[in-house]
Formats: sequence, C-alpha cells, structure tokens
Amino acid sequence: MASRRSRRGKKSGGKGILVLVAAVLIAAGAGGWFVFGPDKGDATESSISELIPGIDNDAPDVGPQTGGESQSLAQVESLLHEVSANLATTEDEAREKALRDGYTRLRQLLENPLPLEERGRAIELFHSITGELFLGSVHNEFCDNYVVQPNDSYDRIARKYKISTNLLYDLNNRPRGKAMLHPNDNLKVPKGEPRLVVHKRDFTASLYFGDFLVRQYVIAHGRNNNTPVGSTSIISMTIDPEKSASGPNDPRGEMKLRWIGLDKYAGDRTGFGLHGTQYPDSIPGMSSAGCIRMKDDDVVELYDIVRIGNKVEIKA
Repeated sequence: MASRRSRRGKKSGGKGILVLVAAVLIAAGAGGWFVFGPDKGDATESSISELIPGIDNDAPDVGPQTGGESQSLAQVESLLHEVSANLATTEDEAREKALRDGYTRLRQLLENPLPLEERGRAIELFHSITGELFLGSVHNEFCDNYVVQPNDSYDRIARKYKISTNLLYDLNNRPRGKAMLHPNDNLKVPKGEPRLVVHKRDFTASLYFGDFLVRQYVIAHGRNNNTPVGSTSIISMTIDPEKSASGPNDPRGEMKLRWIGLDKYAGDRTGFGLHGTQYPDSIPGMSSAGCIRMKDDDVVELYDIVRIGNKVEIKA
C-alpha cells in the first residue's frame, strides 16, 4: 500500500482531496442534510419545503403552513420564541391561555415537514406543554373522568380505556402497583385511546390520544426505505428484548430496553416493531433492518403509555 501511494505521487493525492470535498458537499446538500442541516445565514427566508430535499412543493400536506403558504425558517424561529416567552408568564390565567395557544401552534408545526434542529427544539417545548395538559394529574377538557365502581382494578380500568396500567397510575399521581382503589374515587383517563402514526419522510413517530397529538419522537427506519407502510396494531410488548438474543448474529441483540411488536400488515409481513437501540447515533436515518429505532428515553416512555391492541399507522 505504501509503495503504491509513493508511485502515484502528490498529484494523485490532490485529486483524492477534491473527490472527498465533493462528496462532503453532495452529502450536505442531499442525504447528509439531516447531519449538517441548512445554512442558517442563507436559509432563514426560504420556505421549509425548499429546505428539505425530496419535499414536493405542490403537495397538499407541505408545511408548516399559515394562510395556505409554507412558513420560512425565520417564521418558525419566531414562533418558537413567542411560544417559549408566553409560557414564561407566572400568572395562572395567562399561563393556561399560553399552554393552549402554544399547543395549537406547535402541533401544526410538528405535523408538517421541519428541519431536524427546529423539530428537536419544537418537540422539547411541545412536550413541556403536553406534560401539563395531557400527562399531568390535572383534570381538564382534554381528559375524561372515571368514577370507580365496586370490584374495579387499575388494570381493568386501563384495559377499558386501552392505555397501559402504568399510565393510569401516573395520570392520577399514584404509586405504580401500590395504590388502593375505593368506590366513587375519581380518576383521570385520556379522552381517546392512544394511537401511533409513523411518518417515514419526516423520521417521526407521533402519539395521539384520539385526535389530540400528545408526543412526537424522532426515529430511524429501514435501510433503503424498506420499512413497509400500512395500518396495523400492537401485538406484543417486551422489557429488555436484548436479553433474549441467542448469539452475536441474533437481531434481538441490538434492541434495547423495550420491544413494541406490530401485528402482520402490508401483505401479511411480520417481524416489525419499535425498539430501543445500541446505535443511538443512527437516529434519524434509514439504518435499521426494517424496524423503527427509538432513543432509550423515548421508547421507555412510549412503552408506559400504550398497550397491546393500540392502532399503528406507518406512512411514507
């Protein structure tokens, strides 16, 4: 190898550097966009649909949109700043209004194409809002009230509302597995069962309670875009799936913490699911054998919300 490099000389090495630079520039403009991101100096006034490769500008779901036009990156930055500033208010009534206004604006943002950096900031802000409106113990218009009946149990109530038993404990600020139930107790339950929508294009998995978006996670899916699209449901749930691996070549070995298995779909295809991963740097991207990879904290949280039977839709 050394003698071959010596014969080629400096001129050949210069060409190699040019090839490397060209490859980096191509990656930054296309597939590598998710790693390098847009040039903020040049892109702030560009529409979001112009910043993300592969987005059809004429498609009806391109956004984020207001008044029928795609927002610019500068408008997104302004929105995030306004929502954050409004939430910083200390007055009770003003904060309640800020929470609901922030929820509406951020939901529209997150349900449309968005650069990775801005999506990450929007998700963090959105989760702080939904943590109060949906996943906290306060009863409000986004939940229903359940009156405990004789012979009820937490699992029986959770099964009725198609949520995990752990979520029922958490929504009512009660210790998992130890809290007592009494007839006529009032429990907070979600208004609408959990369902999951995966958008491969955006590398996201969005959790809804009925029609309300409650959580969004950045994910990875199959290499060469091979994760099938279609409608399915959760068929199995396992803690620490990596412990069941039978050897170094067993695909279960790369899964971590939680497995949320999907029923057969897309022409009776099986074996797909959502799981944690020992390769967190592969998120977002097309990097798995076909499953949905999630970050550790995200898959644990999702596991504690959903239950077997919840619907899942995977979109292109």
